[in-house]
Parts: sequence; structure tokens; C-alpha cells
Amino acid sequence: MTRILFLLFVMMFLQSTITFSQQHNIAEIPRINAWVAYKKFMKGDILIVDAMNERTYAKYHIVGAISLPGDGVDDLARIEAADLQIPFNKEILVYCD
Repeated sequence: MTRILFLLFVMMFLQSTITFSQQHNIAEIPRINAWVAYKKFMKGDILIVDAMNERTYAKYHIVGAISLPGDGVDDLARIEAADLQIPFNKEILVYCD
């Protein structure tokens, strides 16, 4: 059940990302499809970062994603103070609402 919800969420995310990128002409950002993202996630090859605000993250985040909202100065200060251990040997997949 969790895998199905994960795939549905990723597919919705990718659809919204495609729509946004078409409207804002940001084709230079690398993209991967939901199946590739899922396989990489299951193998531990990617770090999933949720860029939604804390309230939305609490309701809708992908299990295993870390929350890094960047909505303002307070969020950026919180991220800097968190001392996150970001692995440099993994791809980073960022999603938002």
C-alpha cells in the first residue's frame, strides 16, 4: 500500500513539475520519471527533499523525505542550524507542491 501511495504521489508531483516547467521554461533542470525515482529510492541511491512548508509536509510528504522548506529567512536559518548530513555520493530529488 505504501508503495502505491508513493508512486501516486510521485506521478502527481512529476505532472505538476512538467506543467510548471512548461510555463516557466526551466528545461535545464534534470528530471527523472516516477519509476526511475522509485527504483533509485528503493536502492538508496537518492536523497528525497521535500520543499513544502512544514504544515503541508506533515500531511503529504513522501516517507523518507527530509523537510527543507525555503519560504523565507526563518526557514533558511532553520536549515543552516540543522547541521544536516547531506551525502555527496547520492543524487538529490527535490519536490514541492
